[in-house]
Formats: sequence, C-alpha cells, structure tokens
Amino acid sequence: MNLKKVVFVFALLLISDFTFTGCTHNGKRAVVSVGPTARELEIASRGQISPFDPIMRQVAHEEGMDWRLLAAIAYQESRFDPDARSRRGAQGLMQVMNSVAREFGVPIDRISDPRTNIATAVKLIKKIEGTLRFGDATSEEDRIRIVLACYNAGMGHIIDARRLAVKHGANHNSWEQLSRFVALKGTPEWVDDEAVRHGAFNSGETIGFVDKVMARYSEYCENYI
Repeated sequence: MNLKKVVFVFALLLISDFTFTGCTHNGKRAVVSVGPTARELEIASRGQISPFDPIMRQVAHEEGMDWRLLAAIAYQESRFDPDARSRRGAQGLMQVMNSVAREFGVPIDRISDPRTNIATAVKLIKKIEGTLRFGDATSEEDRIRIVLACYNAGMGHIIDARRLAVKHGANHNSWEQLSRFVALKGTPEWVDDEAVRHGAFNSGETIGFVDKVMARYSEYCENYI
C-alpha cells in the first residue's frame, strides 16, 4: 500500500461529516462521527478495513452480498469487537441476538465466534429482504436502507411504518418517503394508529443507524475492492 493511499485512508477515518454517494452514487447526506483508535489506524495502514476482512469476503461471496456492507454494519454495531455485548444481550461483531441464533439453529455458546456471528447476521439479512417482498422497481439503495432499518429495529417496527406509508399514499419501498413514517411511528401521537401493531420505538436511533452504515459503506466502496 503506497504512502498516498495510507494518508487518504487516515483522512477518511478522521472525517466526521460524510456525503453519501454510496455504491449507487445518489448524493444523499449523512453524518458519521468517527474517532479512530490506534488499532484502527494501524489496520488502515495495511489496506484492511478490519482483521475480519477475509471472513467477511468469503461469507459475502458465498451468499452473493457485498462484503463491504457487512464491514460497515460490523463497524457500527461493535467497532469490530468480537466480544462486544449490548445491554439487550446482542453479541459479537454483528450484534446477533440470542433469539436470532435460536431461529437459525446456532448454539448460543457459538454466537460470538466471528465466522458464525457474521454468517448468522447474513442469514437474518436474507430473511428480512425476502419477507419484505420489494417491488421490482425498488432501487438497490432503497432495499439496503430498509433492510438495515429492520436489522436495527426489528421487522415489526418497520413493517408498521410501511403500513402507515401505504395508508397515507406514500411509497413504502422508498426510504426517503418511508423514513418519515419511521420517524412518526416513534412518537406517542402515532402509537395508537390502527396500522401500528408493535408499539413505539427509538426511531431516531434507527434512522441514524441507517445513515451511518450507508455513509461508511460508501467510503468502503470507494477505497476497498
């Protein structure tokens, strides 16, 4: 990796306000706060996103996904810490819940194993996309953003928001339109609407998660093959 590339990667790690152009190059705005650790800078100097690049590449190749998207999710979920555990009990690089592990027949004591954790997260992503049944005209970016929202909040909350969108004449397959109803569903005024079946939730956290992952994915697409 030449010096120019190293300096450029370091600069990306230090930027806190990204313009999302993504792998689909649509020019949306998103804000990401980045505080690189010494370990992250050292990894970047070697031309890697994380020490788990080989596993992510292999799993993504087997499943027909972009490994850089998996890396962006892992950064946001755990900062690439395979031992990370949330207050809700999510574990590992991709913050897999015990309930998800059980759903896919993964032993609870194996959840934190990096390969198992990543592979289980991919199974969940595939299930989410299949359940949502996007229309043929849905853009790749919209698909990814809506799937990410489900990954963060759970499908129930996002399906509620999609019902609200349809009820009010909006396109439930457009993240730009759907995100407004994701935000509304997170407010007390809308929790009793007949379209809402899963209660309130932290919509701001979910919208922020989507924006941050997509911004980082954009940068990974531009700088890693």
